[in-house]
Amino acid sequence: MKITFNHIWRDAIDDHVLALDWSPDGQTLAVADVSGPVTLFHLDGTRRFTLPAHGFGTMSMSFQPCPDSSLLATSGQDGKVRLWDSSTGEQVREMDGGAAWVERLDWSSDGAYLASCAGRNIRLWNPAGEMLQAYDHPRSTVSSVGWRPKRAGDDTPQVLAVVGYGGLILYTPSEAQFLAENPWKGSALVMAWSSDGKYIATGDQDSTIHFWFADTGQNLQMWGYPVKVMQLAWDSTSRYLATGGSDSVVVWDCSGKGPEGSKPATLQSHEDLIACLAFQPAGDILASGGRDGNLMLWRGMKNKSAPLLAAELEEPVSQLAWSPNGKYLAAGTEAGDVFLFEVK
Repeated sequence: MKITFNHIWRDAIDDHVLALDWSPDGQTLAVADVSGPVTLFHLDGTRRFTLPAHGFGTMSMSFQPCPDSSLLATSGQDGKVRLWDSSTGEQVREMDGGAAWVERLDWSSDGAYLASCAGRNIRLWNPAGEMLQAYDHPRSTVSSVGWRPKRAGDDTPQVLAVVGYGGLILYTPSEAQFLAENPWKGSALVMAWSSDGKYIATGDQDSTIHFWFADTGQNLQMWGYPVKVMQLAWDSTSRYLATGGSDSVVVWDCSGKGPEGSKPATLQSHEDLIACLAFQPAGDILASGGRDGNLMLWRGMKNKSAPLLAAELEEPVSQLAWSPNGKYLAAGTEAGDVFLFEVK
Protein backbone atom coordinates (compact mmCIF):
# COMPACT_ATOMS: atom_id res chain seq x y z
CA MET A 1 0.00 0.00 0.00
CA LYS A 2 1.42 3.36 -1.04
CA ILE A 3 1.91 5.97 1.66
CA THR A 4 2.48 9.71 1.49
CA PHE A 5 4.73 11.81 3.70
CA ASN A 6 3.64 15.45 3.82
CA HIS A 7 5.53 18.24 5.57
CA ILE A 8 2.92 20.20 7.59
CA TRP A 9 4.95 22.80 9.48
CA ARG A 10 8.36 23.75 10.82
CA ASP A 11 9.30 25.92 13.79
CA ALA A 12 12.31 26.40 16.05
CA ILE A 13 12.97 26.58 19.76
CA ASP A 14 16.02 28.12 21.44
CA ASP A 15 18.17 25.02 21.91
CA HIS A 16 18.74 21.31 21.19
CA VAL A 17 15.43 19.36 21.24
CA LEU A 18 15.75 17.08 24.26
CA ALA A 19 12.28 15.49 24.32
CA LEU A 20 8.98 15.36 22.42
CA ASP A 21 5.64 14.10 23.70
CA TRP A 22 2.01 14.25 22.54
CA SER A 23 -1.05 14.90 24.66
CA PRO A 24 -3.45 11.91 24.77
CA ASP A 25 -5.91 13.65 22.42
CA GLY A 26 -3.15 14.30 19.88
CA GLN A 27 -3.85 18.04 19.78
CA THR A 28 -0.77 19.28 21.69
CA LEU A 29 2.91 18.60 21.06
CA ALA A 30 5.27 19.34 23.96
CA VAL A 31 8.87 20.17 23.02
CA ALA A 32 11.58 20.39 25.69
CA ASP A 33 14.99 21.91 25.05
CA VAL A 34 18.16 21.23 27.00
CA SER A 35 18.19 24.74 28.49
CA GLY A 36 14.94 24.11 30.36
CA PRO A 37 11.86 25.64 28.70
CA VAL A 38 9.05 23.45 27.35
CA THR A 39 7.08 24.81 24.40
CA LEU A 40 3.54 23.57 23.77
CA PHE A 41 2.46 23.61 20.11
CA HIS A 42 -1.06 23.06 18.82
CA LEU A 43 -1.39 20.44 16.10
CA ASP A 44 -1.69 23.24 13.53
CA GLY A 45 1.71 24.67 14.58
CA THR A 46 0.40 27.50 16.74
CA ARG A 47 2.43 28.11 19.90
CA ARG A 48 0.14 27.78 22.92
CA PHE A 49 2.47 28.25 25.92
CA THR A 50 6.13 28.21 26.87
CA LEU A 51 6.59 26.69 30.31
CA PRO A 52 9.66 27.73 32.34
CA ALA A 53 9.93 24.09 33.48
CA HIS A 54 13.41 23.72 35.04
CA GLY A 55 15.84 26.60 35.16
CA PHE A 56 19.06 24.57 35.10
CA GLY A 57 17.77 22.26 32.36
CA THR A 58 14.86 19.90 31.74
CA MET A 59 15.77 16.21 31.66
CA SER A 60 12.49 14.33 31.15
CA MET A 61 8.89 15.02 30.21
CA SER A 62 5.70 12.94 29.89
CA PHE A 63 1.95 13.51 29.47
CA GLN A 64 -0.37 11.54 31.74
CA PRO A 65 -1.79 8.83 29.40
CA CYS A 66 -5.49 9.31 30.18
CA PRO A 67 -7.96 10.24 27.41
CA ASP A 68 -9.21 13.49 28.96
CA SER A 69 -6.05 14.48 30.83
CA SER A 70 -4.07 17.66 30.20
CA LEU A 71 -1.50 16.88 32.91
CA LEU A 72 2.16 17.10 31.88
CA ALA A 73 5.01 15.99 34.15
CA THR A 74 8.54 17.36 33.82
CA SER A 75 11.77 16.85 35.73
CA GLY A 76 15.15 18.53 35.65
CA GLN A 77 18.51 19.56 37.00
CA ASP A 78 16.97 21.54 39.86
CA GLY A 79 16.02 18.35 41.72
CA LYS A 80 12.30 18.88 41.11
CA VAL A 81 9.39 17.08 39.50
CA ARG A 82 6.68 19.44 38.31
CA LEU A 83 3.10 18.89 37.16
CA TRP A 84 1.57 21.31 34.65
CA ASP A 85 -1.91 21.87 33.26
CA SER A 86 -1.17 21.99 29.55
CA SER A 87 -4.57 23.55 28.82
CA THR A 88 -3.70 26.69 30.81
CA GLY A 89 0.11 26.61 31.03
CA GLU A 90 -0.07 26.77 34.83
CA GLN A 91 2.04 24.76 37.27
CA VAL A 92 -0.12 22.46 39.39
CA ARG A 93 2.42 20.93 41.77
CA GLU A 94 6.14 20.83 42.58
CA MET A 95 7.74 17.78 44.19
CA ASP A 96 11.21 16.95 45.53
CA GLY A 97 12.86 14.26 43.42
CA GLY A 98 15.40 13.29 46.09
CA ALA A 99 18.65 14.35 44.38
CA ALA A 100 20.09 17.25 42.39
CA TRP A 101 19.17 15.83 38.97
CA VAL A 102 15.84 14.09 38.31
CA GLU A 103 16.71 12.26 35.13
CA ARG A 104 13.79 9.91 34.41
CA LEU A 105 9.99 10.03 34.47
CA ASP A 106 7.39 7.50 33.39
CA TRP A 107 3.62 7.23 33.85
CA SER A 108 1.93 3.87 34.29
CA SER A 109 -0.28 2.97 31.33
CA ASP A 110 -3.46 3.83 33.27
CA GLY A 111 -2.05 7.17 34.45
CA ALA A 112 -2.46 6.23 38.13
CA TYR A 113 1.25 6.34 39.01
CA LEU A 114 4.21 8.50 38.06
CA ALA A 115 7.72 7.15 38.66
CA SER A 116 10.67 9.53 39.00
CA CYS A 117 14.35 8.64 39.27
CA ALA A 118 17.12 10.84 40.64
CA GLY A 119 20.47 9.16 41.19
CA ARG A 120 19.61 6.07 43.25
CA ASN A 121 16.28 7.51 44.42
CA ILE A 122 13.12 6.04 42.92
CA ARG A 123 9.87 7.72 43.91
CA LEU A 124 6.26 6.88 43.05
CA TRP A 125 3.63 9.64 42.94
CA ASN A 126 -0.08 9.84 42.32
CA PRO A 127 -1.51 12.41 39.85
CA ALA A 128 -2.05 14.87 42.72
CA GLY A 129 1.71 14.88 43.39
CA GLU A 130 1.54 12.87 46.63
CA MET A 131 4.45 10.48 47.19
CA LEU A 132 3.30 6.87 47.58
CA GLN A 133 6.62 5.00 47.79
CA ALA A 134 10.33 5.82 47.96
CA TYR A 135 12.97 3.25 47.05
CA ASP A 136 16.77 3.27 46.92
CA HIS A 137 18.41 1.32 44.13
CA PRO A 138 20.62 -1.21 45.94
CA ARG A 139 23.64 -0.99 43.64
CA SER A 140 23.89 2.09 41.46
CA THR A 141 22.41 5.18 39.88
CA VAL A 142 19.25 4.32 37.97
CA SER A 143 19.86 4.55 34.24
CA SER A 144 16.36 3.81 32.91
CA VAL A 145 12.85 3.06 34.16
CA GLY A 146 9.56 1.92 32.63
CA TRP A 147 6.11 0.57 33.54
CA ARG A 148 4.87 -2.72 32.13
CA PRO A 149 2.29 -2.04 29.40
CA LYS A 150 -1.28 -3.06 30.17
CA ARG A 151 -4.10 -3.51 27.71
CA ALA A 152 -7.80 -2.84 28.32
CA GLY A 153 -9.28 -5.41 30.68
CA ASP A 154 -5.91 -6.42 32.14
CA ASP A 155 -6.36 -6.48 35.94
CA THR A 156 -2.82 -7.59 36.84
CA PRO A 157 -0.88 -5.32 39.22
CA GLN A 158 1.20 -2.48 37.84
CA VAL A 159 4.90 -3.36 37.58
CA LEU A 160 7.79 -0.92 37.32
CA ALA A 161 11.11 -2.07 35.84
CA VAL A 162 14.33 -0.29 36.86
CA VAL A 163 17.78 -0.90 35.37
CA GLY A 164 21.30 0.24 36.16
CA TYR A 165 24.52 -1.50 37.11
CA GLY A 166 23.92 -5.03 38.36
CA GLY A 167 20.77 -5.99 36.49
CA LEU A 168 17.02 -5.53 36.48
CA ILE A 169 14.71 -4.88 39.45
CA LEU A 170 10.89 -4.97 39.43
CA TYR A 171 8.66 -3.01 41.81
CA THR A 172 4.92 -2.78 42.39
CA PRO A 173 3.26 0.27 44.05
CA SER A 174 1.63 -1.75 46.81
CA GLU A 175 4.95 -3.04 48.18
CA ALA A 176 7.65 -1.14 50.06
CA GLN A 177 10.33 -3.59 48.82
CA PHE A 178 11.16 -4.78 45.33
CA LEU A 179 9.01 -7.47 43.76
CA ALA A 180 11.85 -9.32 42.00
CA GLU A 181 15.55 -8.89 41.34
CA ASN A 182 17.27 -10.25 38.24
CA PRO A 183 21.03 -9.83 38.72
CA TRP A 184 23.53 -9.41 35.89
CA LYS A 185 27.21 -8.48 36.06
CA GLY A 186 27.06 -5.47 33.78
CA SER A 187 25.45 -2.09 33.31
CA ALA A 188 22.24 -1.42 31.37
CA LEU A 189 21.84 2.11 29.97
CA VAL A 190 18.35 2.14 28.43
CA MET A 191 15.33 -0.16 28.54
CA ALA A 192 12.05 -0.74 26.70
CA TRP A 193 9.13 -3.08 27.43
CA SER A 194 7.58 -4.99 24.55
CA SER A 195 3.98 -3.94 23.89
CA ASP A 196 2.63 -7.22 25.29
CA GLY A 197 4.72 -6.98 28.48
CA LYS A 198 6.54 -10.25 27.74
CA TYR A 199 10.04 -8.88 27.15
CA ILE A 200 12.22 -6.11 28.50
CA ALA A 201 15.03 -5.08 26.16
CA THR A 202 18.08 -3.22 27.43
CA GLY A 203 20.95 -1.48 25.69
CA ASP A 204 24.14 -2.10 27.65
CA GLN A 205 27.45 -0.43 28.48
CA ASP A 206 29.43 -3.12 26.64
CA SER A 207 27.68 -2.45 23.28
CA THR A 208 25.31 -5.41 23.58
CA ILE A 209 21.57 -5.74 24.06
CA HIS A 210 19.69 -8.00 26.47
CA PHE A 211 16.28 -9.59 26.11
CA TRP A 212 14.79 -10.26 29.54
CA PHE A 213 11.73 -12.49 29.98
CA ALA A 214 9.68 -10.43 32.43
CA ASP A 215 7.94 -13.34 34.14
CA THR A 216 10.97 -15.59 34.64
CA GLY A 217 14.02 -13.33 34.67
CA GLN A 218 15.71 -15.43 31.97
CA ASN A 219 17.86 -13.27 29.71
CA LEU A 220 19.57 -13.47 26.33
CA GLN A 221 22.50 -11.32 25.21
CA MET A 222 23.15 -10.17 21.63
CA TRP A 223 26.53 -8.92 20.39
CA GLY A 224 27.92 -7.27 17.28
CA TYR A 225 27.22 -3.57 17.76
CA PRO A 226 30.11 -1.13 17.16
CA VAL A 227 28.90 1.41 19.75
CA LYS A 228 26.54 1.48 22.75
CA VAL A 229 22.92 0.83 21.85
CA MET A 230 20.91 3.80 23.12
CA GLN A 231 17.90 3.42 20.80
CA LEU A 232 15.25 0.71 21.29
CA ALA A 233 11.77 0.58 19.69
CA TRP A 234 9.18 -2.23 19.78
CA ASP A 235 6.42 -2.51 17.22
CA SER A 236 2.80 -2.71 18.38
CA THR A 237 2.65 -6.51 17.93
CA SER A 238 5.82 -7.12 20.02
CA ARG A 239 7.26 -9.12 17.12
CA TYR A 240 9.99 -6.67 16.13
CA LEU A 241 12.57 -4.80 18.18
CA ALA A 242 14.43 -2.09 16.24
CA THR A 243 17.80 -1.02 17.64
CA GLY A 244 20.46 1.59 16.92
CA GLY A 245 24.12 1.19 17.79
CA SER A 246 25.46 1.82 14.26
CA ASP A 247 24.61 3.63 11.01
CA SER A 248 22.08 0.85 10.27
CA VAL A 249 18.79 -0.03 11.94
CA VAL A 250 19.14 -3.57 13.30
CA VAL A 251 15.79 -5.37 13.71
CA TRP A 252 15.30 -8.54 15.79
CA ASP A 253 12.36 -10.85 15.10
CA CYS A 254 10.93 -12.06 18.43
CA SER A 255 8.19 -14.27 17.02
CA GLY A 256 8.07 -18.02 17.66
CA LYS A 257 10.73 -19.05 20.17
CA GLY A 258 12.22 -15.56 20.26
CA PRO A 259 15.41 -14.03 18.88
CA GLU A 260 17.92 -16.51 20.29
CA GLY A 261 20.04 -18.05 17.52
CA SER A 262 18.47 -15.87 14.82
CA LYS A 263 20.06 -13.26 12.57
CA PRO A 264 18.62 -9.76 12.69
CA ALA A 265 17.57 -7.77 9.63
CA THR A 266 19.69 -4.76 8.71
CA LEU A 267 18.10 -1.60 7.31
CA GLN A 268 20.87 0.56 5.89
CA SER A 269 20.58 3.99 4.29
CA HIS A 270 21.84 6.43 6.93
CA GLU A 271 25.35 7.81 6.53
CA ASP A 272 26.00 8.35 10.25
CA LEU A 273 24.89 6.83 13.55
CA ILE A 274 21.21 6.23 14.28
CA ALA A 275 20.02 8.81 16.83
CA CYS A 276 16.36 7.87 17.40
CA LEU A 277 13.78 5.24 16.45
CA ALA A 278 9.99 5.10 16.77
CA PHE A 279 7.32 2.66 15.55
CA GLN A 280 3.80 3.83 14.78
CA PRO A 281 1.60 3.23 17.86
CA ALA A 282 -0.73 0.82 16.07
CA GLY A 283 0.79 0.56 12.60
CA ASP A 284 3.73 -1.09 10.91
CA ILE A 285 5.85 1.91 9.93
CA LEU A 286 9.20 2.51 11.62
CA ALA A 287 10.76 5.99 11.67
CA SER A 288 14.52 6.44 12.05
CA GLY A 289 16.44 9.66 12.58
CA GLY A 290 20.17 9.90 12.09
CA ARG A 291 23.07 12.13 12.92
CA ASP A 292 23.32 12.62 9.15
CA GLY A 293 20.20 14.82 9.36
CA ASN A 294 17.99 12.33 7.55
CA LEU A 295 14.58 11.07 8.62
CA MET A 296 13.50 7.78 7.06
CA LEU A 297 10.36 5.63 7.08
CA TRP A 298 10.51 1.83 6.77
CA ARG A 299 7.91 -0.90 6.31
CA GLY A 300 8.57 -4.64 6.18
CA MET A 301 11.44 -5.52 8.49
CA LYS A 302 13.39 -7.48 5.88
CA ASN A 303 17.16 -7.61 5.49
CA LYS A 304 18.54 -4.77 3.35
CA SER A 305 15.09 -3.28 2.73
CA ALA A 306 15.12 0.20 1.24
CA PRO A 307 13.35 3.06 3.04
CA LEU A 308 9.83 3.88 1.91
CA LEU A 309 10.39 7.61 2.14
CA ALA A 310 12.99 10.04 3.42
CA ALA A 311 13.32 13.69 4.37
CA GLU A 312 16.43 15.82 4.87
CA LEU A 313 16.21 17.83 8.11
CA GLU A 314 19.62 19.53 7.62
CA GLU A 315 20.84 18.98 11.20
CA PRO A 316 21.30 15.83 13.33
CA VAL A 317 17.91 14.41 14.36
CA SER A 318 17.60 14.20 18.14
CA GLN A 319 13.98 13.12 18.80
CA LEU A 320 11.00 11.47 17.10
CA ALA A 321 7.41 11.08 18.36
CA TRP A 322 4.30 9.69 16.67
CA SER A 323 0.90 11.17 17.51
CA PRO A 324 -1.40 8.74 19.39
CA ASN A 325 -3.36 7.94 16.22
CA GLY A 326 -0.16 7.33 14.22
CA LYS A 327 -1.13 9.90 11.62
CA TYR A 328 1.47 12.54 12.47
CA LEU A 329 5.20 12.28 13.11
CA ALA A 330 7.08 15.01 14.98
CA ALA A 331 10.85 15.36 14.69
CA GLY A 332 13.33 17.55 16.55
CA THR A 333 16.95 18.35 15.80
CA GLU A 334 20.08 19.25 17.74
CA ALA A 335 19.81 22.76 16.27
CA GLY A 336 16.35 23.29 17.83
CA ASP A 337 14.20 22.82 14.73
CA VAL A 338 10.81 21.14 15.12
CA PHE A 339 9.06 19.49 12.16
CA LEU A 340 5.62 17.96 11.78
CA PHE A 341 4.82 15.46 9.02
CA GLU A 342 1.55 13.78 8.08
CA VAL A 343 1.82 10.11 7.15
CA LYS A 344 -1.07 8.51 5.28
